[in-house]
Amino acid sequence: KDTKRTVVVSVDDSPMTDHVLKWCARRILTNKDKVVLVHAVEYSNVTFLPGSEIGAFSGGTVLADVNEAIRKAAVEKGTKFLQECSKKLSAEGSAANELKLLLVHPSTSVKGAICNYTDDIKPDLVVCGSRGMGAMGRAFLGSTSDYLMHNAKCSTMIVKPPPSSESETTAGNDARLHCG
Repeated sequence: KDTKRTVVVSVDDSPMTDHVLKWCARRILTNKDKVVLVHAVEYSNVTFLPGSEIGAFSGGTVLADVNEAIRKAAVEKGTKFLQECSKKLSAEGSAANELKLLLVHPSTSVKGAICNYTDDIKPDLVVCGSRGMGAMGRAFLGSTSDYLMHNAKCSTMIVKPPPSSESETTAGNDARLHCG
């Protein structure tokens, strides 16, 4: 049976993204895989324009225009980033079949949005990077990789940062897999 495996690779604008893309291309992705790059962009709508209370702006029209410009800028920036990630993956010999941009309202967490997306599309595996935060950092900031590992309904692979003393091509023990 020649079925495609769906692998979601979560990317962000951290330095870990390049390492995750290279690691995936060199170690786990095959040409039979359906590879989905997902990137979540958090953005906020403006609810008040200074000066509007004294009639300096024509109320809702200006606010709606500002909010649309903010949304459009978030989409353009996120799309460009995903395209750059796709090129980097291609340079490593793998290809992304799909680029998925998630626009995240601040009332929803980025990690929650990624988890919901993976729950919806039901991939075989989701891969994300770890920034190497300690327990305190995870407790106060929250770790996307920890959240996905414990809440995604599919297997989750977390790629660790490369050891500073080794090159990433020789580092072998730099990922952990949670099957659930």
